[in-house]
Amino acid sequence: MTDRKLRRRLFVLSVVAVLVVSALAVAPALAHGSSGSGSSGSKKNCHKMQGMVMCDTTTGSGSPGLMKTAAGTIITGALTGDSPCEQSGPPASSGQVGKDAEGHNHRGPLLQQPVTQAEREALIMQQTQARAVAQQFPTVATAEAAGYRKSTTYVPCIGAHYTNIGRTLKFDPAAPSELLYDGTAPDSKIIGLSYLVVHAGGPPDGFAGPNDVWHQHNLNGGLCLNGQGVVVGAESTSPVDCAKRGGRKVALDDIWMVHDWVVPGWECSWGVFAGECPELGGRIGGTVFDPPDPNAFKQTSGSTKAKAKAKAKAKQAVKQKGRAQQGQSD
Repeated sequence: MTDRKLRRRLFVLSVVAVLVVSALAVAPALAHGSSGSGSSGSKKNCHKMQGMVMCDTTTGSGSPGLMKTAAGTIITGALTGDSPCEQSGPPASSGQVGKDAEGHNHRGPLLQQPVTQAEREALIMQQTQARAVAQQFPTVATAEAAGYRKSTTYVPCIGAHYTNIGRTLKFDPAAPSELLYDGTAPDSKIIGLSYLVVHAGGPPDGFAGPNDVWHQHNLNGGLCLNGQGVVVGAESTSPVDCAKRGGRKVALDDIWMVHDWVVPGWECSWGVFAGECPELGGRIGGTVFDPPDPNAFKQTSGSTKAKAKAKAKAKQAVKQKGRAQQGQSD
């Protein structure tokens, strides 16, 4: 492959990868209260984090519900539904928040793994470099002047992405390929960083320690892209529907991403490397300060009600069967 072809391929892949976040955010996904694998403990050991209950309220066990997902181990019992992110709409995608065995999307804080002294010292140095970048590009105008270009509109929970494709070939904490903002106006403020890296054979070596869980968006054949490289359909879009929109499905197997919430005032209480940040509400195409879109949960709530109704019906059928069997035994 010639150098020109390689650069062209990397350009397309990197643009696609950052647009996926925006496209998937508008796709409905079911928020589900499964407790996952669970862990030992008692209610007296439960605590709160930024107003979120850290006990699994779905089982009544008093223990945090832990669930291993592709996006990391999620503390499933830590949500109240009151955070700006949760109120703004359903999770962006399973690549962003992880799915359980039943196929339901989960969002919430990442379980933080132990970090050694050497890893901690290295991480401190890396994050010092990352914060310096955030201070260097405080607004969208400063990012664009430095060669970053808008790759997504504003999306609740993750912000508006501005990308420098020349920085997607390797991981460098001092040179993030993406800057995240609270809107898309020239004076919109920076809220976080994102490292998008084209890397075959698995995620790149990133931040020191085990907590920077890199994610992908490559389910169901990937995204639906038009001829200009713009996402016109989420991962859930079928090839047929994609074609109707003038696009084609594109897999993203070699593209990895991780967020880094290190901007002062926007520290993410779900974890510095979390896929979503609960403090980021607003609405798609607007800003973090806009009221939530009243239609954001429309499709999701309908699906949830239908699922709840079917579950109640099945439960009732089990009860009736149990009564019938009891009557026969009598």
